[in-house]
Amino acid sequence: VMKAKMEAEGIPPRYDGTWRDADPKVVAQKMAEGVPYTVRFKVPPGSRIVIDDAVRGTVSWDAEATVGDFILLRSSGVPVYNFCVAVDDSTMGITTVIRAEEHLTNTLRQALILDALGAPRPRYAHCSLILGEDKQKLSKRHGATSCNQFRLDGFLPDAMINYLALLGWNDGTDNEIFTRDELIEAFDIDRIVKSPSVFDMDKLKWVNAQHLKQLTVEEITGLVQEQMEYLNVINKDGDAVKTRDFVFASTALAKQMMETLRDAATNAKTVLGYNLPATFADLEDGSEAKEMVIQGNFYGIAMKIIEMYENGSFPIPDANNLLAAFMDSSNNVITEDTVIGGEEGSYPVAYKATMKAIAKEMKVKGKNLFHPVRLALTGEMSGQDVTKQLSLLAMATQEGSIVNSEAAGVVPFDVRIQNL
Repeated sequence: VMKAKMEAEGIPPRYDGTWRDADPKVVAQKMAEGVPYTVRFKVPPGSRIVIDDAVRGTVSWDAEATVGDFILLRSSGVPVYNFCVAVDDSTMGITTVIRAEEHLTNTLRQALILDALGAPRPRYAHCSLILGEDKQKLSKRHGATSCNQFRLDGFLPDAMINYLALLGWNDGTDNEIFTRDELIEAFDIDRIVKSPSVFDMDKLKWVNAQHLKQLTVEEITGLVQEQMEYLNVINKDGDAVKTRDFVFASTALAKQMMETLRDAATNAKTVLGYNLPATFADLEDGSEAKEMVIQGNFYGIAMKIIEMYENGSFPIPDANNLLAAFMDSSNNVITEDTVIGGEEGSYPVAYKATMKAIAKEMKVKGKNLFHPVRLALTGEMSGQDVTKQLSLLAMATQEGSIVNSEAAGVVPFDVRIQNL
């Protein structure tokens, strides 16, 4: 009732002091009668609290006017948050409290309690809120809110720590990429900025991409496997060697373009699928694919590929060496899309020789050859090296494959030729 009355009168709600100086005998009588009561902090008249906040500078309050005599113990006997926190900070020897600006008003109560206990106050740093891209307080409606959800979305722990550290802090340089140890070394509480930061998902992806670039294919293969299992691209109980090779190849294939670990899994699904329209009329008007077909090279090249496949002269990945396209002559993994793998006699080398033969026979070269071939074999106008894509497809369609064909949307090579 008291609170409602003050709010109706536009007065900040605070205790009106009814029992502040009550007769101890009356208080004792009420307690003996079992009347519920609370224990309050008796704010000294004219009390003023001043703190030197590491982020906001000098902040001061008129304690009596701002909070009045506030509760320490509820009528249930349970202590309130601010009382517990102050005692906890004191007993644990806390020297610095870094928290959100929303807790700034709590500092007044905590400082009064600590002063009354004769305990030293910790140094306070009240950081500004993190906002969504709409400049409103970050909340569930802005997307992922749990650490686990960011993990499932393919973000590296170190990248998350790096990005979160940059929300409201910098080291005074243009550097934005830090390891954990570098952050620990560079962090200075005095460089926390006062203005609120905006949680930018595109910037987080960029930071994550920089961390991924610093890791090798081997270092992230296990994490990519988790993504593929989570998205049901591969079966969890499949052959260990086939699983390792497929995930390794998928990671190498996507390494240069990855922003998140999930990109390797989604890229693999794109590669394993085949979206060539059934007819020329189904091609989108004005699309690069339709314009290319109109130029006249696609039909002849597609028929040549079909002919070669049917007579057994079109090269296909070697079932005994499906990683050939992903390894160089020194057996090092290839992540650059422009580098062709394999040794003499391998599938990538045979494919390259076949393209030269087709170019010579049909008198086409450059994009007039490679664009029609890519569309015919992959169903896309752009993408990674075709030998790597078809090698990954061969892994997904081999006997005993660990790939979940339905979930991954696999279209085998012979079906592609039929559709073509």
